[in-house]
Amino acid sequence: MLKRFALLAAAGAAFGLVVFASADKKDEAKQLPVPDMKFNEVKEIAPGVFFRLSSISANDKNIPFGGSNHTWVVFKDYVVVIDANFPKEAADVIADIKKTTNKPIKYVLDTHHHGDHAYGNAVWAKAGAKVVAHKNAARLLLVSGPKQWEDASKGKDGRDDLKTTTVDISFDDKYELKDDTQHVVFMHFGHMHTAGDASAYLPRHKILCTGDACVNGAFNYMGHSNSLSWVKCLEAMDKLEVDLICPGHGKVSRKDLLANERRYFTELRDAVKKGLDAKKSPEEIAKGLNFPWYKEWTGVDVAETDMNKDNVKHVYAELTGKVDHDRLGATFAPLDWRQPPTGVAAR
Repeated sequence: MLKRFALLAAAGAAFGLVVFASADKKDEAKQLPVPDMKFNEVKEIAPGVFFRLSSISANDKNIPFGGSNHTWVVFKDYVVVIDANFPKEAADVIADIKKTTNKPIKYVLDTHHHGDHAYGNAVWAKAGAKVVAHKNAARLLLVSGPKQWEDASKGKDGRDDLKTTTVDISFDDKYELKDDTQHVVFMHFGHMHTAGDASAYLPRHKILCTGDACVNGAFNYMGHSNSLSWVKCLEAMDKLEVDLICPGHGKVSRKDLLANERRYFTELRDAVKKGLDAKKSPEEIAKGLNFPWYKEWTGVDVAETDMNKDNVKHVYAELTGKVDHDRLGATFAPLDWRQPPTGVAAR
């Protein structure tokens, strides 16, 4: 009797595992596929939702920097675009949008105030769009924008279209757009990459467009960040129901990209704190960084990139009380993420 019961129990357990595995496969089948894309390619990643992958590389300087990625959402009567990019790239994206729909572009979101996400505002405004940004991004565009745009417009590679910009709509925590076809929520989680970060969440499709609050690769510029707040905000993002992450730079990914970003900032802060306790300099700490998983993720060694060396200096300054997070962003950010602030993106 006991033997028979044991056999029945084992059979039941096996059946349960099969059902569980089948449920897992069914859930995976429901997920939106992760698109395999080339630079400057456009793909429809969900009904009426398009993604454009901009060129960038952490280890190949021959690959031109194409500014930010873009996602656009086709509503019943208009189009919503995530990020404004540089002026030249903004014009390229507008041309690509017109290949996917004849509806007017009504809104463009600046996910933050940096040039590769906001300098194209005037181009979008000329196309009839209203520029939307978090109130802190709008403030920082007014504070640091005019002087940097004026400097960037000078010289043989200068751009007159950098001299003017606009933010038509600013918001605090949330700004929502919805009709019977699409639903987009612009959300501010807190001080992350900048004090004015905004993400776009598409609850119907379970897509999160993060700007530089979450990137897929070794592209984390931390000069205007609050690293501790960044970790907490990524934890808040992780509570959303998400199938796909459309990052500010790098390829579309699953939700586990948020965990990679959180791990990077957490381990970086821990390494800097340990170095501080050992009375090491930022340079010594940066040289000793050892995150093998980071190279598996990004393709580059965490101790070898100039950006990570700068990130160590930033966290070091944070932990020694030398950063006023409320004033971050009033100074310039690099126009090209690989270059000092004097660089101007190629036409």
